[in-house]
This record gives sequence, C-alpha cells and structure tokens, in this order.
Amino acid sequence: MSKTLNAAERKTFIAGYSKLLTAAWSASDFPGFIANIEADPVAVLSGYGIEIRSGADVVIKTKKDGSEGLNEAIELWELGVNGGTYTLYVIHDDDLEPDRLDLTQVSGAGGVRDNGGAGSSHTYCCSCCPCCSST
Repeated sequence: MSKTLNAAERKTFIAGYSKLLTAAWSASDFPGFIANIEADPVAVLSGYGIEIRSGADVVIKTKKDGSEGLNEAIELWELGVNGGTYTLYVIHDDDLEPDRLDLTQVSGAGGVRDNGGAGSSHTYCCSCCPCCSST
C-alpha cells in the first residue's frame, strides 16, 4: 500500500519546497545551485527542511514538461517516499511564463486559501516573500 502525505507532512514539504524555489530563483549561479543539490541531495535538501532517505535517488528537473504544478510535485514526492525516486521541479524563473498567470491562479499565493466565489481553491507552493513562508 502506498503512503500519501498527511496534512502535516504536506505542509512541511510545501514550506521546504517554497524555500528551495526561492533560493534557486535568487541564486546568482542557477546551474551551480542545481549541481550542488545533485552532488549531495540529502544534505542540501535537509537544509531547506526537505527530508529524504539516505542514499535515495533524486532527480532535479529544470525544464517545464507540463507536469510541474504543486499537486504534481507532491505526487512525485510521494513516489520517492514510497521507495521510488524523489523528483523535484526546480525551474529557473527565466523559464516561467508570468504573462500566462491571472488573478484566480495567484489568489492563493503564500498558502492562503480562497474558497469564495470564482477564486482559487488551490494552495500554492511559493510565497510572496520569504517572511510569509516562515509561518
């Protein structure tokens, strides 16, 4: 039987993943940042609060392929928890398409849920600023 993340584990993963993405997007050497993760994923990811099994395989995907949303990130993470390979999307901010966003997509930024009207009912992995992701 495969394990899914409970609410607390999901929150912990999203917080760590948000910190990782913030650091990646602000890194002056994005390829070096990714190489550092790949060289010692257990140590580097634990520094962001993302825990993995020692000796586990970790794949860092840096290019969009249509499956890089938060729900997909959590599903991929659960595969790693269940004994598979951990996969993380860490896409450089230059490769993102900000013109394709609309207000309904970002209304939940910072983990705030908007369940009213036509707003988003999703929780997003990225906060508006580092201080928002520390709670």
